[in-house]
Amino acid sequence: MNLVSKASSAGKKVGTLPGNAPVFVTGSSGSYYRVQFQNKTAYAYKKYVANGRPKAWYTGYAADTVYLHDIRTGKTLKNTLYLATPVTVYAKQGHWLTIGYADGYYGYAQTYDTHIVRYAKRGIDLSYLQPSGTNGIDFKKVKAAGFSYAIIKASEGTDLPKTGTEDYFVQDVKAAAKAGLKVHVYHMFDATSITAAKQEADHFAQRLSPVKQQIGYVFVDVEYENLSKNKDTLTRYVDAFITELKSKGFQHTGIYTYYDFYKNRLNASKLPKGNLLWIARYNATLGMQADVWQHRKTNCKINGVKGNFDFDLTYNKAIGG
Repeated sequence: MNLVSKASSAGKKVGTLPGNAPVFVTGSSGSYYRVQFQNKTAYAYKKYVANGRPKAWYTGYAADTVYLHDIRTGKTLKNTLYLATPVTVYAKQGHWLTIGYADGYYGYAQTYDTHIVRYAKRGIDLSYLQPSGTNGIDFKKVKAAGFSYAIIKASEGTDLPKTGTEDYFVQDVKAAAKAGLKVHVYHMFDATSITAAKQEADHFAQRLSPVKQQIGYVFVDVEYENLSKNKDTLTRYVDAFITELKSKGFQHTGIYTYYDFYKNRLNASKLPKGNLLWIARYNATLGMQADVWQHRKTNCKINGVKGNFDFDLTYNKAIGG
């Protein structure tokens, strides 16, 4: 809808609004409504303006920390939206979305379109060493707190965990699945050769055998500083690990690493195709495309649940369900 400078056909165009966008009427003049546009007065032809609130376009979710802007002035509002907060989207103009926001002007605000996604679910990740008490982690309370999935560490290197040491892996996988969480697993990668990478994959596969039916995706965690400093070499080792793992019947694979490690220590163009990407970055925004974002680490608490967790956000239904 075109907006003009005065209530006549002689009015100069001063802007446009996309279909379904809210428009705030402050008066009437003949065939035109006087409206607010970018904190100024403009005029809209009446037949293009419908009464009442616009219909919702879709429900989206906060992809990261969502900064909000006044729908009239564009100025940044004080509050932000937290990860995975449901958002009603009404319209889009350029890269800007008009969304519902209770504390905004007449219940609306604007934000940049990259901050809103069609799907987002919160999850946790934890280690097999997670101290969870004699009765284990209460995964029912984890789910009730709004989390949809758990990613649980299964193994490290070629021989961890050592036989006889604390190991809650099988217990936690079964309990998380019984509570209705999607369950995924990861292995801490420590290989410095092709042979070692294959041995680690074999060890990981053995650890997964008792719970193979309960798990979804299997991730290799690549982050240790002692790993090869040559990007192509390390990438080949990771490729060997995943190829060996697939030969053991685990087809749903992924790679975890830190944002900087991914950018500087791995050759993304040579990583195996078809793997999900799980990226750790403790920032207001992730800043890249990924399937899972680990956005908070260590000592994260869930009310009523024993233990400390890392918090994650997924944009992929295969992870979040």
